[in-house]
Amino acid sequence: MLYLEKFRDPIIVILLVATGISLVFGFVNGDFTESVGIVCAVLIATGVGFWQEYSAKRKFDAMRSDSDYERVKVRRGGVVVEVGKDELVVGDVVILSAGDEVPADIELWRATEMKVAEACMTGESVAVSKYPMDVPFAGSGFAPNLLLRGTTIEQGMGEGVVVKVGDATEIGKTTRRASEETGNKTPLEEKLEELARKINVAAFTVAGLMFLVLNLVHWDFALGDAPFAWTWDVFLQEVQFLMGAVVVIIVAVPEGLPLSVTLALAFSMKTMAREHNLIKKMHACETIGAVNVIFTDKTGTLTQNVMTVVNVDVQEGDGLLEVIGALNSTANWSDGERVLGNPTECAILKWMGRKRTEELRGRYEVLDCIPFSSSYKYMVSYMHDRETGERLMVAKGAPEVISRMIGYDVYLEDVAAQQARGRRAISAAVLEGADYESVRRMLEEKGCVERGKYVGTWYIEDPVRPDVPVAVEKCYGAGIDVVMMTGDNLKTGTEIARQAGFQNIWAIEAKDFDEVVGTKQHGRELPNVIARCTPENKLSILKWAQARRYVCAMTGDGVNDSPSLNYADVGIAMGTGTSVAKEASDIVLLNDAFPSIVTGVKWGRSLFKNIKNFLFLQLSINVSACLVAVFGPLVGVEMPFTVTQFLWINLVMDTLAAIALASEPADEKVLRDKPRDREEFIINRSLVKAVFGFGVFVWLLCTAVLWGMNNRDVVAGWGVEALSSFFSTMNLTIFFAAYMILNWWNMFNARVIDKNKSLFDGLGKNGKFTGIMFFILFVTVVAVQYGGEVFRTEPLSWQTWCWILLATSPVVIIRELYFQLKKMISKRN
Repeated sequence: MLYLEKFRDPIIVILLVATGISLVFGFVNGDFTESVGIVCAVLIATGVGFWQEYSAKRKFDAMRSDSDYERVKVRRGGVVVEVGKDELVVGDVVILSAGDEVPADIELWRATEMKVAEACMTGESVAVSKYPMDVPFAGSGFAPNLLLRGTTIEQGMGEGVVVKVGDATEIGKTTRRASEETGNKTPLEEKLEELARKINVAAFTVAGLMFLVLNLVHWDFALGDAPFAWTWDVFLQEVQFLMGAVVVIIVAVPEGLPLSVTLALAFSMKTMAREHNLIKKMHACETIGAVNVIFTDKTGTLTQNVMTVVNVDVQEGDGLLEVIGALNSTANWSDGERVLGNPTECAILKWMGRKRTEELRGRYEVLDCIPFSSSYKYMVSYMHDRETGERLMVAKGAPEVISRMIGYDVYLEDVAAQQARGRRAISAAVLEGADYESVRRMLEEKGCVERGKYVGTWYIEDPVRPDVPVAVEKCYGAGIDVVMMTGDNLKTGTEIARQAGFQNIWAIEAKDFDEVVGTKQHGRELPNVIARCTPENKLSILKWAQARRYVCAMTGDGVNDSPSLNYADVGIAMGTGTSVAKEASDIVLLNDAFPSIVTGVKWGRSLFKNIKNFLFLQLSINVSACLVAVFGPLVGVEMPFTVTQFLWINLVMDTLAAIALASEPADEKVLRDKPRDREEFIINRSLVKAVFGFGVFVWLLCTAVLWGMNNRDVVAGWGVEALSSFFSTMNLTIFFAAYMILNWWNMFNARVIDKNKSLFDGLGKNGKFTGIMFFILFVTVVAVQYGGEVFRTEPLSWQTWCWILLATSPVVIIRELYFQLKKMISKRN
């Protein structure tokens, strides 16, 4: 199916039609050369495209992990047994504990201090508390007693009843939306279809014109004043004219274009993979360059998805805050730099470091503790100092709870300022003047103690990736807007946007989008921070932008991002994201770095320029070849080029040229340009001028040469010795060779067209281009020297080849002189 999809390409469809027509005349004429040539072009183009996507798919499949066969504990018939996740049914009672992945949508009926990481579903970076409920949930979001399949138990334990499995679960519904056929076409596909339609019209128009011209010219000379009458010879002559018209159609249709675009995309796929962009769908290489708005998730995309201590307020010295952080904690160091446990406590241990943690835990012994609970929001530890014999009682928890516990609130103003920046605050205190049991009773009865001392506060956040602000700035410089859509709250989203370098921040909650989006604010049509987003919100906002012809990229790593990744013009998943997100995406960022998106934009825009450069080369060849084929009979040469020569020009040379031009490296300068208009035709006005300018010039030159070859006596009568000598040596072999070399020189122009740079800029650095250019020259010489009857050629001397190269070189010399002159004038001004 992946291979058959390649035949939907409109240019491929035209080629298949041309193949059918040429087969009909192949049976009449007994010559299937052009049919075989076109079929080979189609098979190569579709085969290369298929292999590149299939190869990327295999690499992607190697990244996936399927956990559907993991075992889970369930209570069935009063007995605890283990079953595979895929064997769970509605009504099963599942037993869960810290570290377990929730295997289905489950309603809790019993839980102890349970906290669940729902980042993959909601984007929330902080684990949420889960507990049974006696009454139906009436709030927004997911109910506190509902465990969602795919989320992870970070703390506590509990039991619950399976209420939904498979596609009926929240993740199942999201996954279905992530795998729906969107029917969206990429900007390049839209423009290639439009190009195919126009080429189709032009080809049949020119073919009809040629058929008419051939009839008028031939029968005018053949019949004179005699009346026209149908005979078998007349019928055969008309078939011959019709075949000539079919040849023009074959010439007008760029057989090499599908393969050339495919090769350009394939080259970019491989290069972008080295830049940490795994391209799953080939056209995404170019589409990312057309993007003008990037919708990005917050957690794991803009941020590191790792809770980190970013600021500390220390009031008491002697490392007392470190003692509380190390001992009054349930987190533990694992292998290497990993810390297991509650994300907040893990952040505190990382702030201290493994060595300091182990040193303090070796010195102090915890005698008893009051574990943390979401109901009272603190944890108390009673410990013994092995070195001094001193007993110590400490507490940590929510700042307002610790303030009430010790009767001290001076620090709360600073806490409020930090929380306004989206940070989480955990305060610590020493409890004095009573034994452990007395403190426990006081806390249970009053929530406070007689004597306590404030020690300090940790301020924790999921920090922005250090390379994100530079990348966001580059996006703005490239005319690309960046919009954050997060499940987090408005304050946190706004602060992360500020740290990430967002400009003119306009922050709203997703529920208000439809109300506010009609009015511009801060010079913006679209808010760039949208908080409290559900998967449905993200998808509807994305479709709103696409309906206004934005070219949208969507980045994300969670299940909640996958529907939007699927429907976006370019879906970009993080390499460490969920398998559902990666499955729905077009591109996977192997290094999870937002700047890799900017690299992708740079390659996409450069690729589009390379495709336009190739179009200039191929279409200028097609224009000149069609005009030569149509008007050749008017100057006495019925077939200036054979069908085989046409196919060689259109397929072999253009294919190699496509590889050469596609090898042009990405140019940083493209990031200074604005995104191209989605409605702009791939061949804009300047390219049309260049194509027809060069094509018509070559046609006029070729027509003049053909006329001179067919009218040597007339030329000799002019008395110009040089012209007489030139036309006396000219034949169709030299004509074909000169036409090929003329277009070979033009490839150097095509490399820099519309780039405002010299032919020599970067030429020495691109070994692929130089190597392929020499190879094209080599195979052209071989085709002429050894083509014989197949190519209608005869061997030429090396002196003749040198003369051809020299005579056609002004094509690049004049262009370079013009560029240098223009550069000199601009410097003076």
